[in-house]
Amino acid sequence: MSILNEHAAPGLWRRIIGQRNLIVGAAAAMLFLAAACSSVDTEASGAQASAAEGSAAAAAASASNEDRELATDFELVLYGNADHSQGDVVHLSDFAGDPVVLNFWFPSCPPCVAEMPDFETAYQDLKDEGVKFFGVQLLGLDSVEDGQEFVDKLGVSYMLGPDQTADTSGEIIREYAVIGFPTTVFIDRDQRIARSWTGALNLEKLEELLEEIVN
Repeated sequence: MSILNEHAAPGLWRRIIGQRNLIVGAAAAMLFLAAACSSVDTEASGAQASAAEGSAAAAAASASNEDRELATDFELVLYGNADHSQGDVVHLSDFAGDPVVLNFWFPSCPPCVAEMPDFETAYQDLKDEGVKFFGVQLLGLDSVEDGQEFVDKLGVSYMLGPDQTADTSGEIIREYAVIGFPTTVFIDRDQRIARSWTGALNLEKLEELLEEIVN
């Protein structure tokens, strides 16, 4: 039996190396997708990280108002839904004085989809109290057309739109240093960041975190 080496079978060696590179590339892509769409819940409060995730004590351990980081203003062109017209343009600064829930999502992210009915419930319960909900869609895995179709299908009615300007996309996501989806940022009446949560939220936890910016 002959021993296989690069001199005896150079074509075979090239195929083996090519297959190895494909496997490495696929693994890297899977790691990116796992990081982009996460079901792991983590939270931070302004510049100060919370020490105890998922508990009432952690929700109360936020930085004092004056120590909170100012939220970056942004522009969002809205999808059409029951409460908003397609193409309407809004800015975060339009809602100074109102508590704001800023959610980062995309349609092909299962945890993002899972939490949206609870966000819609909270929006309906609190919109008369002035609480504003934004949903900013990551573009790339899904298009603007996918986003509008998803909003139509799910029936959500708070402010949603793609993270896109005439020149670029992803600017809002970069400004808020989002590294996993869904991510939700809670902004107080002074337009300062009270807390940021990465991972899906159910209605109970959402209401708990909202108390920090509503009261």
